[in-house]
Amino acid sequence: MSEYPVHVYIYDLSRGFASQMSLAFLGKHIEGVWHTGIVAYGREWYYGGGGIESCNPCGTVLGRPDRMEDLGKTQIPEEMFMDYLQEMAESKYRPESYHILDNNCNCFSADVALFLTGTGIPSYVIDLPREFLATPLGQMVKPLLDHMGYAPGGGHKAFYPENCGGGTSNLPLPSSSTSASTSSSTSTSSSSTAKPVAKPDSVFFHDYDVDASVSLITSTPADLHLSEAEIKLMKEIHEYSKENEHELHWSLGATHITLLLRLLNHGGRQSLAILDVLQCLVVRQEIRCLLDGINDRQFIKYVHSLTEDRPARIKTLKVLSNFAASEAGSKRLFSKTEWQHGSDKTSNAKVVVALTVESLLRDDLDFAQPAATLVFNMAINHSSLAQLEDEILELSSAILHMLGSCSTDSQTTKCCIQSLLRFISIDSQVLVPLINAHDIDWNAFGEKDASIKPFVLSLNFKLQDAHLQQTTTG
Repeated sequence: MSEYPVHVYIYDLSRGFASQMSLAFLGKHIEGVWHTGIVAYGREWYYGGGGIESCNPCGTVLGRPDRMEDLGKTQIPEEMFMDYLQEMAESKYRPESYHILDNNCNCFSADVALFLTGTGIPSYVIDLPREFLATPLGQMVKPLLDHMGYAPGGGHKAFYPENCGGGTSNLPLPSSSTSASTSSSTSTSSSSTAKPVAKPDSVFFHDYDVDASVSLITSTPADLHLSEAEIKLMKEIHEYSKENEHELHWSLGATHITLLLRLLNHGGRQSLAILDVLQCLVVRQEIRCLLDGINDRQFIKYVHSLTEDRPARIKTLKVLSNFAASEAGSKRLFSKTEWQHGSDKTSNAKVVVALTVESLLRDDLDFAQPAATLVFNMAINHSSLAQLEDEILELSSAILHMLGSCSTDSQTTKCCIQSLLRFISIDSQVLVPLINAHDIDWNAFGEKDASIKPFVLSLNFKLQDAHLQQTTTG
């Protein structure tokens, strides 16, 4: 099977000016104003106000890139890649869909990199719009940027989408307000223009109400044996949760998190409120790091002792999913180090996998959504998946059962398929026969939602490739 190298070329449109002057103008340092293109199959591919274009590597007016990152190799045939680009040119990456902040060349490069190699492009490229908009100047000029476009000269239009005008209008199509998060009711956008997925980013659940939860906790201090000092800590937690993450000049400490964990294991009707607060807090990277640094197992022991309380189990899955949205968090949750629980030995991985598998097998979408998202966050963040072969097999079996028997929403389906793609790269000899044995019509998912098609194409290719290799060796 042929392999093709894949690179991302990164250009600083400011020619060094951003690095030198951004601190003075913006109040923070920005290294560059990035444009990217993906180099594969002997061409450089990029997206701008003219749609998807291509040129010889370094063939635009930008000249040579400032940086060239090796993304690895792909086995996807060029013909399949062209089919993928054609699909994107007629949906997400039409000329009129271009938006300099929300649907730009870097979003395109990240999607293509994910399709070809299963990896994203450097996060500093993707994070630039968010960093810029967090500044006063960014907020001031955003209305102007909403109507700007960009496309470096020197390339040629690669596709001419149907029903697309000949001009290069830069007015974006209406976009939904759907974020990467999901709620228990999961309102998936019905807009024809899906929100761009810049890379396989973690998915968060934001369906919490910290105001109500903290109010419940602090209004019944006697039930939880809260001291005056602990009530003050709860108020600080509440204040912290309401602050803009990018404007905070202070943070919570281990004392705050330890208090929440103690209250959670206390039990009672306030447990759901504690879980709600934790779900909110662990969205923030610094809290996930803080929680990871607390070397006890109070939360995982709570998970281990969960009863059949439906709201608590669903809320716990969402906390776990949000916590797994970092490498440290996913490694902590799926640690195989054994510890004593009563007369038995168990591990974090056993506890989390047991809850996740049981939730996926319920054929209940309220459980399937957070459980599938937890698996996805683990799959993209855990850097040592090869050590989790047994756990991957269990989780994959449960995912396949769910996809074959439960009607899922688009976000959950994407999480499942992307997780399987990641797992196949770890152990294709076991996973591919398992997937084939379930006889799922993958194309039906892509026909139902065009945004799922790229992942279905990639999965079908991997399954066909494994079959060809088996036939050749057999």
